[in-house]
Amino acid sequence: MPRNQETKIKILSMASALFQKQGYHATGLNQIIKESGCPIGSLYYYFPEGKEQLATEAINRIKDLAVQELRNLFSQHEDVTKALEHFFEQFLSFNPEVASNGTPLALISLETWHMSEKLRLTCKDAYEALVVIVKEKFIQSNWPPAEATEMSYLVFSMIEGGSIFALTYKSNEPLKRICKTIIELLEIKQSEIRRNREI
Repeated sequence: MPRNQETKIKILSMASALFQKQGYHATGLNQIIKESGCPIGSLYYYFPEGKEQLATEAINRIKDLAVQELRNLFSQHEDVTKALEHFFEQFLSFNPEVASNGTPLALISLETWHMSEKLRLTCKDAYEALVVIVKEKFIQSNWPPAEATEMSYLVFSMIEGGSIFALTYKSNEPLKRICKTIIELLEIKQSEIRRNREI
């Protein structure tokens, strides 16, 4: 990778981490520059439109990394329930007591949806990309498309909500309960789908 691209990736990586951890408003450009160790001129060179452009590209980076990780993880399991159980095991390593941990997209989207249409749409696209991967896995596991779509949105809604609970409570217990409930719902729904096919 060319050195100039390394600088851009370093800025984006730090911005992604800080936006996830602190949110949009609490993260300043000076902090990003200081913690990334890059010269301030490089930030304005790569992101001439300022903080909104940087946040947009940071969200896209979060999305791309999450999509890649989710695809890799799901490829290890044929069944969607097993795939999600594995995903939850990894996700529960999230530690709300550790300052370096962030929450997926919740902080950024909650802060920016009303002030920036560009950031709102970027967050929406990121969510949609993740939902599509889960939906595809449900369909591969022989779920009807309508049920696959509904359950995919439910899974991510519960995970995002659980992340906010975890930060508020400074505990992973809410996330553990939510992940357990999702798996139980999946098993009930899977049994229902199988019974309907046998009729």
